[in-house]
Amino acid sequence: MLTRKERDDLRKRREILETALEIFASRGFHSTTMAQISKESQYPLGTIYKYFPGKKEMYHDLVINRVRDLGQILFEISQNQKIGVCEKLKGCLFAQATFYRANREVVKIYISERSNIDAVAMPKLNEKVNTLHDKMVSLFQDIFDQGISQNQFKSYSSRDMAALFSDIVHSAAWASLFRDEDDIELNKRLSMIFDMFTNGILQ
Repeated sequence: MLTRKERDDLRKRREILETALEIFASRGFHSTTMAQISKESQYPLGTIYKYFPGKKEMYHDLVINRVRDLGQILFEISQNQKIGVCEKLKGCLFAQATFYRANREVVKIYISERSNIDAVAMPKLNEKVNTLHDKMVSLFQDIFDQGISQNQFKSYSSRDMAALFSDIVHSAAWASLFRDEDDIELNKRLSMIFDMFTNGILQ
């Protein structure tokens, strides 16, 4: 159980990060200063630096925390023994789109800034994200392996199917951030995409 001070520290970190996210989203990562984050969060610079050495560390935590959260969601779906392999894949597709929409600012910032920030300023962040992405692909591969063993899927390379499915899931989820669609329209589009992936497009 956390102490009162530990809970207070977590709250302050969370509030600082959420403020940083808002400023990153409105002004861009490179144009944001620690002074601006201090002013908007209403925490003194000394307090900001107590929790974060700089804005790179804030950006790092914003991205990694979200990627890990998504990974946990997909893992829980993959381990659900009450649903079949197709339901697991479809559940992952819908969950990622829902997650992207709920965390649209972090996703947009990361995708748009990735080449500008990660390669030069934070190469290790890129490595961590790639490692977590590989784990997600492996998670999908396990589902495809289950489907093949149960004779529900064709015996294509499970790794290739997992990589392709991962790309489709990301693209479908990413598109949801820029479409003017409600939940019903989103669900209809995702269902169509899943049907195209599983059943093909030929009559």
